[in-house]
Amino acid sequence: MNFDDSLFFTKVREDTNQGEEGISQGQLAELMQIHSAHISRYERNQTVPSVDVVKKFANILEVSADILIYGTEDEKAKSKITDTELLNMFSKAQQLNDHDRDCVKSLIKAFLFQKDMQKQLAS
Repeated sequence: MNFDDSLFFTKVREDTNQGEEGISQGQLAELMQIHSAHISRYERNQTVPSVDVVKKFANILEVSADILIYGTEDEKAKSKITDTELLNMFSKAQQLNDHDRDCVKSLIKAFLFQKDMQKQLAS
């Protein structure tokens, strides 16, 4: 597990109202009832927490363990889409009303269908 790439520390900052600074390792260790050195090792990816520790983090933060491990759907999409311009366009399209968003989806589906057909005909 790489907490740097997941929701974990963002979620800790939001839940504790600690802003950009976040909760201290000591504070988090106290909540977790573990030594702060463990938190430091998790942050630096020097060790991986056990399933029980992840469950404890999830309970404290009131999120599911899979979100801590794998991130949110948005984070998964961002990690899969490497073209930043395309990602920004998708983010903007997501803010559209339902009808306009459906139009964008239809355009993309039609374009991809056309490309698939061209590829099949070329074979």
